[in-house]
Amino acid sequence: MSEGDNILRTRLGITVLIICLILATIPTALCAKPYTTGQHKVITENDNGKTIYLNKGDTFSLKLKENPSTGYSWQLSLSKGLSLLETVYSPPESSKKGPRLVFGAGGLHSWIIKAVADGRQQVKGIYKRSWEKETGKEQTFRLNVVVV
Repeated sequence: MSEGDNILRTRLGITVLIICLILATIPTALCAKPYTTGQHKVITENDNGKTIYLNKGDTFSLKLKENPSTGYSWQLSLSKGLSLLETVYSPPESSKKGPRLVFGAGGLHSWIIKAVADGRQQVKGIYKRSWEKETGKEQTFRLNVVVV
């Protein structure tokens, strides 16, 4: 066998090895999740329409701007596989200086939600005054949750 044949076989072997390595990583890349499971996530308005992945039993916080002094508040609905653990409204910093809520100043509403059942779940929110009928023009929030 000539030296040229040995070089050709070596190159062919390296090429086959590289192809095998690439093919071995494809399933991992296809199954990769945008968020790691097992960590407490904080979801904000920037996550509207996105999908998160959780393990059963994991929790996450949803934090949305809200201004209840004007009558507007978030009305959330959770699919059956999600459980609401806590809800807290935090007034703006300017309200904390005095005894009353500053009218017209919005704060932050936080919910802690737990994944209690496997499958595709969803959080839906609509920002409106409770006494007004829905018109379809209200601000909405939607989060898809896949529980594994």
